[in-house]
Amino acid sequence: MKIWKSLLVLIALLAMGWGGYTLYQTYFSSRSINNLELISSEAAFTLETNSADQSWNELVSHPVWNLLSQLPAMESLADQLVTLDSLTGNAGLVTKALRNKQVTISYHSTGIDSFDLLYALNFGNQSAIEFLEDFRSQLAEKGQFKSRKYSDQPILEFIDSSNNPKWTMTTLGNVLLISSTSFLIEEAIRLFLDPTQPNLSTTLDPNSSPASGLGRLILTSKGTSRLLSGISSERENGFIRELSSQSYAVALNMTLEENQIQLKGPVSLENEVQFLPSVRASFPDFEKLISNNTLALTQINVPDIFQAQKLQNRSFVPKSTLSGEFQAKLLDRGFLDNFTGEQYLLKLENLGNQRNNQILLAKTTNPEQTWAFLQEFRNEAEGLSRDFYRDNEILFFPEEEFPAHLFNGKFWGFPQSHLTLLGEILVVANSAAGMKMFLDDFYLGNTWNKAKANDPSPKSISPAAGYSKTFFLPKIWNQWTKEANPSWSTFLQKYGSVFRSFPYLTFRINEYSGKKEATILIPFESEGPKEKITNPTLVLAPNQEITFSNPLIFGPRAVLNFNDKTQDLVLQDEQNTLFLVNSAGQTVFTKELSGPIISEVFQIDYYKNGKLQLLFATADQVHGIDRLGNSLPGFPFSLKNEKITHLNLVDYDNSKDYRYFLATANGNLWLTDRSGQKLDGWNPLALKDPLLKAPEHVRVPGMGDYMVAQGKSGKLHLLNRRGEKQAGGPIDFGAEISTALALTKDRTPFQIQGISQSGELIRAGFSGEINYRNQLIKDNRDDRFELLSDQSEMTYLILVRQFNKTLILDAEEKQLFSLPLAGERLIFRFFDFGASRRLLAVTDPEQGFGYLYDLQGTLLTQPPLESEGAIQILHSVSEGQYSIYTRSGKSTFQYLMPD
Repeated sequence: MKIWKSLLVLIALLAMGWGGYTLYQTYFSSRSINNLELISSEAAFTLETNSADQSWNELVSHPVWNLLSQLPAMESLADQLVTLDSLTGNAGLVTKALRNKQVTISYHSTGIDSFDLLYALNFGNQSAIEFLEDFRSQLAEKGQFKSRKYSDQPILEFIDSSNNPKWTMTTLGNVLLISSTSFLIEEAIRLFLDPTQPNLSTTLDPNSSPASGLGRLILTSKGTSRLLSGISSERENGFIRELSSQSYAVALNMTLEENQIQLKGPVSLENEVQFLPSVRASFPDFEKLISNNTLALTQINVPDIFQAQKLQNRSFVPKSTLSGEFQAKLLDRGFLDNFTGEQYLLKLENLGNQRNNQILLAKTTNPEQTWAFLQEFRNEAEGLSRDFYRDNEILFFPEEEFPAHLFNGKFWGFPQSHLTLLGEILVVANSAAGMKMFLDDFYLGNTWNKAKANDPSPKSISPAAGYSKTFFLPKIWNQWTKEANPSWSTFLQKYGSVFRSFPYLTFRINEYSGKKEATILIPFESEGPKEKITNPTLVLAPNQEITFSNPLIFGPRAVLNFNDKTQDLVLQDEQNTLFLVNSAGQTVFTKELSGPIISEVFQIDYYKNGKLQLLFATADQVHGIDRLGNSLPGFPFSLKNEKITHLNLVDYDNSKDYRYFLATANGNLWLTDRSGQKLDGWNPLALKDPLLKAPEHVRVPGMGDYMVAQGKSGKLHLLNRRGEKQAGGPIDFGAEISTALALTKDRTPFQIQGISQSGELIRAGFSGEINYRNQLIKDNRDDRFELLSDQSEMTYLILVRQFNKTLILDAEEKQLFSLPLAGERLIFRFFDFGASRRLLAVTDPEQGFGYLYDLQGTLLTQPPLESEGAIQILHSVSEGQYSIYTRSGKSTFQYLMPD
């Protein structure tokens, strides 16, 4: 028994001795540690190098330094190093200390939107305390040191001769830490005293290669989310939540190439996903669809849909009701089995008030069956809604986050979904405006496969990458500036020219022999930021002038020549002679009409053979004329001697079974079939309310078809296709509404806007409710207000006509600029071709002048154009220019202007 007691006592003594030794080694001995153990796993980023002096010299001698040195953070870093060296007597103490030692520079959040740097210098087997004491003695004459303790750990604070705190320093084991923010030093001490807390060392993959060459950049998902949260005005947006829900880290070794910064290193993810590209992958199929207006692009290119589904967004919380419905009606029936592992998410430029246009492209092996699944699902759901645009059927899904429910939380940001099919690729847009912009770009050739040779965007995507996320910095910078919080927005604006010198930033994941490798590529323009052109005013001479025998009263209206896809012009002179002129200036035909044209000129495919004819109205007749000048069967036709005031073209289902929607001076509405036969219910429909603008057919997503007519009484009449009143109509905007309402499709749901002469802005929905009223500021008693829609009725401007000038406000009621133009007869036209391609055209018919402005109020042409009527502008993506059409006297003019 005594032997056992003695043995127990011996064991207890050994345990106490080992525990005491461990405690001593942990808290009292100068244990050897790695810098990364003292850095939080939520650091925004960390730069690590074992040859800091060489890396620094290589960086400052590389062409990229011409750009980086203009940024305050890099300028500050350079100044701090020079200052530290000068403070120590220019003896090279700092440079010597950095040589062949582990150095880290980490960037940390220190407040809601503030960040600061933490420098850590690892002395290995040498004592950091000796260097600190030497450093302290060198600085003694430059200021003073104050000592304090944090958790019993000594801290030194250096205060300069002006009594300003500059640096906080401490040594933890063999590591010297310096920061201008004491909070970061204290956080490092907490990590030092409690090694069980997560730090950057424990977050990194143990198999990560050590820093080599210039060093390595260490990024974590949570750190990146903290950085974006501090910059963004919306601190909890979907991308930030998605990043914060992940827990990965990458350590990427950096190399400087001639015109590119490259960072590369291994990566490990929680889910074991194969990032080998699909054997069926065909990036050219997507290049035909990716718009040149793409601001950012996410690429998934894995072997099959099952691997793609392993990539998931854990922050997305599906709605149980929707999830169950999608599961039963689509997923359980094998809907995803038809998809490959190729998916591309496009973030497109803003259009009107639509700030977050997104397009998802997903390839399917059986497009017919995929579309049949979607049609069946939509047909079974309430609120059936489909539309057509450019001969494409578009299905509307009002269910929130439809793609995210299908694809494991990926592709969020779809409050509603609009779907169409182009070949084998399913297209999903998050707005009606976005879908139309995407289809316009596709059919006009504004896509990557037709991009200019010097456009770097298509080159940014590697078909061999299993995953990539790319930001096109020159294109997305303005949007980032607007989305940043005020303290960062100013910085982004000030240094925008620097960042725009980097064409793109891309993050890729590739797989080689079972190993996954992450790469960040940042190409740059070595010549540095381009100087901004401060005076873009152009002197335009007519590219083409066509003169007629008599003065012109209508046109020019550009219409498509179906033979060679050029633009023909429709004009009318004061003798009521109609002219069709081709792009070479040759007259195709002339035709005598009974009076002036009072409507727009439409094109119809009357025979459904791809050949186009003209449709328009005079006050007494509706005309349909082919390209040879012959009237179509049944044309012209009249409306029982009623005076026609408006005409619109309707094609419900893109079937070319046209309807002609007409209004007369008596306040009657008429609807005829494609041959001019009057339809029941519209023969006529007596509103007894003459119209202010042409009646139209509107398909409202989730609500169906509306036949809409704005009366001079201030009422907006809402009817169905049979001419019956729709619920909620008519909407009474008030008799003070004397100008056309703006039906804008860039908002969800569609909105109807009107403004009274006195400046009260009114907004309503198609349910009949008026949901917004606001009285705009009126400077003068005689100020008159009106809305000016763009050519596609996606958005609008607000005009304030004053006695000596005209104010231009955007749709958010903010003044953009003022024009030194006034007069009752001024003719305004607003053209929105996306992003910076937004133009205001003004004609002063009394002087015969036409003016073009951008939305900053810059006059784009000098001297003025010759113009007495409304200006028409077309934009050619492939040629990168505007075609501007005007008329004056007996002549019509075409001007060409680069975009």
